[in-house]
Amino acid sequence: MNMYFGSGNFEVVALVIAVISAIAATILAFIFILPEKKKDKLKGLGKLLHNVGNFKSLIIEKILQAVYVFLTCASVIYGFLNLFSVRQSIFGGVYWNGGMGLLIMIVGPIVIRLAFEMTMMFILLVKNVIQINNKLKSSSDGNIQEDAFSVPVFNNDKTEPAQPQPEAAFCTNRGSQLVNGVCPYCQGGYYNYSNYNQNYNQ
Repeated sequence: MNMYFGSGNFEVVALVIAVISAIAATILAFIFILPEKKKDKLKGLGKLLHNVGNFKSLIIEKILQAVYVFLTCASVIYGFLNLFSVRQSIFGGVYWNGGMGLLIMIVGPIVIRLAFEMTMMFILLVKNVIQINNKLKSSSDGNIQEDAFSVPVFNNDKTEPAQPQPEAAFCTNRGSQLVNGVCPYCQGGYYNYSNYNQNYNQ
């Protein structure tokens, strides 16, 4: 049996296998890794995949920071090395390339900084929105929401439980309701006819 595949056939077979495998991996991830209830059971790589799949943090911020540091260092080092270089002039002779090196060392990091600040302004705006959403979510139900792109959901159906009302007490002599534990008609256990007649006439 010939197991040889041409370059075109191999690419088609590889693409089909990759698509089927990716579908199976996606289904398994949604069952065993991505659900929030699986978070406490995951450890190590599983927990990392859970955080990445649920956008717990913005990876692009770390990538931009690394690229910014790399380009800044490369600009400074390249400019510094040019301080010790000379070039052949088109008019004959050689000239010192240190001026270009100084320009790269000074202007290069500034240009790189401005470009990345413009990009980071959008990233910081998104982070601030995420923090506001988390604070609103925690204030609404007491739980901090960690998803990067989550939207707070407010529960407006919360009602405070009714406070129990104290039971009314009545005088054993007259049957009137007690005021601060004392009958308004009886004082000291004796029946006060004048007080009763006054309130009765009113």
